[in-house]
Amino acid sequence: MYSLYLSDLIKKKSWNPNRVKLIRHAMSYKRFKIASEHDVVREYTQMQKQDFFKDTDYVLAFVGGTGTTAKFVGCYQVTGKSEPLKKELLSEKYPDILLKEPSPGRVNFYHELADTDHFKDLKEKLYIEWGKGTVSWSQKATNDKPIIGIGHLPKYIFEGYENIVLNFEDLEDILNDPIKYKEWHTALKSVHAIYLITLMDTGEQYVGSASGKDSILHRWTSYIKIKHGGNKDFKELLYKEPERYKEFQFSLLQVIPKTMNPEEVLNLENLYKIKLGTRKFGLNNN
Repeated sequence: MYSLYLSDLIKKKSWNPNRVKLIRHAMSYKRFKIASEHDVVREYTQMQKQDFFKDTDYVLAFVGGTGTTAKFVGCYQVTGKSEPLKKELLSEKYPDILLKEPSPGRVNFYHELADTDHFKDLKEKLYIEWGKGTVSWSQKATNDKPIIGIGHLPKYIFEGYENIVLNFEDLEDILNDPIKYKEWHTALKSVHAIYLITLMDTGEQYVGSASGKDSILHRWTSYIKIKHGGNKDFKELLYKEPERYKEFQFSLLQVIPKTMNPEEVLNLENLYKIKLGTRKFGLNNN
């Protein structure tokens, strides 16, 4: 039995729950993930079939979490303005790929939704249990939802690139939860970098660089997924001792603007290998 329900908050506003729509977006849905990464969740929510927001005054938007939970991400007011979708109705940061319809007639209408300050203090902090009907991603607020938590904060706070020092387990937690650690994900793909992996049981070090698409985020994700990151040196290490990845510590030696060309990045990576002696005393073989 729960002590607090979403309906309690709605009643306090004196809103008619029949005129409040609840939406649960799924990060597993590729289109929404793109919208989240570009910070256009409200605009993404506006793209729906005709009459989708008919008889609706407010929209409470959530993002699906573990199991059937959902995190509150914003309250929008339905202005009533609705018309066939045209690119000029959207901001410049709205990605073109999301203008393509996933299925005929599904999102070919633009519905104006205005940002509000309602429940602003609970944004990114309020968690509800959506229930078994998670397939029903859009519901009326008459379908009550228990509040399961308020104020869940990330275990790891992003405090600048220079302060990044993470063991394998910590990094795994961050990279596997793009909702809770959105700030981390945005930061790690925004710049290129020279990174350092240290084996904490021996002190051996490996210098690498991240300069491809999504940069550090992509490069470190490969280590989390397959442990060796596709790297020959680590493949050999883990072939002999499969559990040694648990000793990996990740940090950044230098953040690099994305304007630096690949050759310059490799030259800088080589300089750090020389400075730290990672070819002679560490894990770099090239």
